[in-house]
Amino acid sequence: MKYKYLFFICLMGLSGCSPLSFFSAGIGSLDTSSQERGIGGYVTDQEIKTRINVMFFEHNHVLHHKVNVNVYEGRVLLTGSIQTKKMREDAIRLAWQAPGVKTVINEIEIEQAASVGGYATDKWVSTKLHALLFLDGNVSSRNYEIIVSRGIVYLTGIAKDKRELDAVIQIARTTKHVKKVVSYVRLMTLYELRRRKLYNERQSESPLKESLEARKSKIKDAPQPTRWDEPLDAPEIPRKKTKELW
Repeated sequence: MKYKYLFFICLMGLSGCSPLSFFSAGIGSLDTSSQERGIGGYVTDQEIKTRINVMFFEHNHVLHHKVNVNVYEGRVLLTGSIQTKKMREDAIRLAWQAPGVKTVINEIEIEQAASVGGYATDKWVSTKLHALLFLDGNVSSRNYEIIVSRGIVYLTGIAKDKRELDAVIQIARTTKHVKKVVSYVRLMTLYELRRRKLYNERQSESPLKESLEARKSKIKDAPQPTRWDEPLDAPEIPRKKTKELW
């Protein structure tokens, strides 16, 4: 079974190597350890996602190819489009079988005529939204995940408050080619807000956090050695007289 997982992970890596998907995945996974769910929660979600994808692949390779799996805090969101209702039911049933799943959200549609252009547009929208949230200083982009399917944007994750969530939804709605925005984002609890505030206070008081100007000043004012192979303030060593050989 271990070799099946290794083979499947390699297969996933080879199948998603386009520049757009690489950039989107890179932006979405930045600063994983500081997400509200923590590094442990992130790893658990990735394990659940891998298990579900393996079950899809073993049951019917079409499920693996057509159904997108997104997991956040044990909540599984299934998107995409497949050929029959029976296949959709199989996808939901298999997703529930993965250990650690708390809920399964079904957003799978029965397949209609899809074009390559529509898929490329979805990838463009996903990349665009990841970049917009990342560049917005008022939004903690690391706490959101974005899935785009047939022009519909699905949001999962954690919002600091309703104002931040409304801002994220507004950004998604006003992005070109977006037809609809569906949010499964939850608001932070009081405990999570206090924990974040304490974390930010500790970070601001950290002695390791030093401005770039201060570091440049230290480097500029530091004394420089006169020779590249000689340490600073090296004492002069008297040379011994050598006996002449002839």
